[in-house]
Amino acid sequence: MAQARSLPLRSELPRWLPWSWLLAFGIYVLLAVWASRFTLDAPPVPMIWPATGVALAMLYRFGFGTAVPLFLAGVVVQMVLGVALPQAVILSAGALAGAAVGAWLLGHYAVRPQLDRVRDVFLLVLVGVGASAAISGLTGTLTAVGVSSAFPATLGLCWLADTMGVLLFAPALLALRVPSGRLRAMAASIPLVLLPPTVVYLAFAGGIGMGLALPLSYMVFPAVMLLGLWLRPGSVALSVALAALVAVTCTAAGKGPFAQTDMQPDLISLHVQLALLQLTGLLLAAVRCERMDAERRERIHLRTLARIGRLNAMSAMAAGLAHEINQPLCAVSSYAQTARRMLARGASPAALADTLERIVEGVERASAIVRRTRRFLQADDGQRRAHDLHGIVREALSLMRPELRRSGIRVHMGSESPPLPVMADALELQQVLVNLFQNAEEALVGADRAGGDRWISVRCSRVAGARQAQLQMIDNGPGLPAGEAVSLFEPLVSHRQGGTGLGLAIARSIVEAHGGKLTAGNTAGAGACFTIVLPLVEEKVYEATG
Repeated sequence: MAQARSLPLRSELPRWLPWSWLLAFGIYVLLAVWASRFTLDAPPVPMIWPATGVALAMLYRFGFGTAVPLFLAGVVVQMVLGVALPQAVILSAGALAGAAVGAWLLGHYAVRPQLDRVRDVFLLVLVGVGASAAISGLTGTLTAVGVSSAFPATLGLCWLADTMGVLLFAPALLALRVPSGRLRAMAASIPLVLLPPTVVYLAFAGGIGMGLALPLSYMVFPAVMLLGLWLRPGSVALSVALAALVAVTCTAAGKGPFAQTDMQPDLISLHVQLALLQLTGLLLAAVRCERMDAERRERIHLRTLARIGRLNAMSAMAAGLAHEINQPLCAVSSYAQTARRMLARGASPAALADTLERIVEGVERASAIVRRTRRFLQADDGQRRAHDLHGIVREALSLMRPELRRSGIRVHMGSESPPLPVMADALELQQVLVNLFQNAEEALVGADRAGGDRWISVRCSRVAGARQAQLQMIDNGPGLPAGEAVSLFEPLVSHRQGGTGLGLAIARSIVEAHGGKLTAGNTAGAGACFTIVLPLVEEKVYEATG
């Protein structure tokens, strides 16, 4: 069981203006007055009672301080309906007590008001139906008929009315948000939000015969499912609430497939349809939100693994980089000592120009190596831009060249024209190439080759008949053993001593995240061949971002 916590989103209540009080009071009164128009004759119970659902949502979203306007709104509504003050106080207090218990339970189980998780939708339904509606319905029944023979039937109708109020109106009031800077996007979603209410209106009030009205009333389900696949839970819940307003109003007016003379025989059928409609939309939207959140966490995890992989790659390249940096620093030291001796002999400034220029060149070379290394190790932001694939290969090769030179490995680069623009995170693709270079180096160094000739060939080209770029890295090592290519990219599976089994798994994940494919095999007359295929972008996109 989760630990209890304070109610979320209390910061939405400004200290200097209780605007949430006005909002809670207004919505409570408007929906209660609307629902009171649709009261059954015997027993005198409304078809639907939104008060408990409104109170539950407002208490949980804005805090228990909102109980003051909610209680006053309940008393005002009951007195307007002709109920005496003592009974009005009891009815308002009962609805508020049910809502307060429900709000506490929602906080206890850490339900997110955005309803972007399936568990939150189910918990809201269980708490709203099992606690809030039950307490409010019991209070209303005792006030209306007391403990009499009509108690069971009245309790069932009161509970049903409160349950529908919770299911239809609490989700929208809880989850609906107006995100800053996205008003245009919300305006674009208005036609989708109005689609289910429009379908309901056509089925219930369009003057269609009963033979067509009932089938048409179920067409609202595909419309709500469409919303669940496109919009956030708050927008879906708002759309269903609007559809419920239309359906209940028309049914009470004797229109639509669920209308009867006394409004009671088909009441349960209407409520079941509306409840299933709400649950369908909310669950689809919650599943979609959970999937998007999982994809976001997967991207973050992949970037974290990628950076760890770059750190591991850099540790393997440390010796070569140290040697590469040491060369320009030694040259700088040598030229500086030469300049000092020339100054001691009284050389002119013009005679020192060439020596000083060599010092500047050495410093710039060392600085370039450090900058390149820092770029490779930095925590990237995961943004993708249009890059020339040749440039990504050159950058990766510049990082590996000192180590490859130290191992006596030559690198052959193919032609670099025309450009091959790909939409990519350059650092991530550089990591893939560095990993492939390191694997090729280990295979070549560990191979017993006569003559000691070691080489790696890198070729970039456009795939014939497709908008794809292909990169092939071939070495003249021993190649891949038979059957090894099948498990080569599996995580935690390594075919070399001391390997972690993560490098190629991360490399494949990075390439696939870019919409590409990484495969491995052997080349006749040479060794292993790794092939990367990536989608190309339009030339104008590359030129605009280049």
